[in-house]
Amino acid sequence: AERLAIFGSRAGRTGAELKVMAAIETKLPGYFTRDLADSCSTDEWGQDTLRLGNEELSFALGKDGSTRKKLARASGCILEYVGNVAYMAGGLGARRRARDYLGWLMKQRLGTVYVDVDG
Repeated sequence: AERLAIFGSRAGRTGAELKVMAAIETKLPGYFTRDLADSCSTDEWGQDTLRLGNEELSFALGKDGSTRKKLARASGCILEYVGNVAYMAGGLGARRRARDYLGWLMKQRLGTVYVDVDG
């Protein structure tokens, strides 16, 4: 078994870990995601997961990952796709925003989306 040490800030380490997980999942489908259910952490810093269908994943990824990068930047969340699972990591508010934005994006596939900004 190989070992990998990742150094840096918590966010940097988490982002690197998720990228490595995505690479492994590509080579060994199901390695990390086989029995993984959607999860939503209530911790101030944590990881949430959201399973996506093939078409949803393609839409959420975008050309060359551009949509994923925009969602991550807009939400302030670390967002990586490991197989067909979206991993959202970071602060609680950032993860909630990322989940909301992903939900709106998926609704956009089906038609016009209306967002209630008043609460």
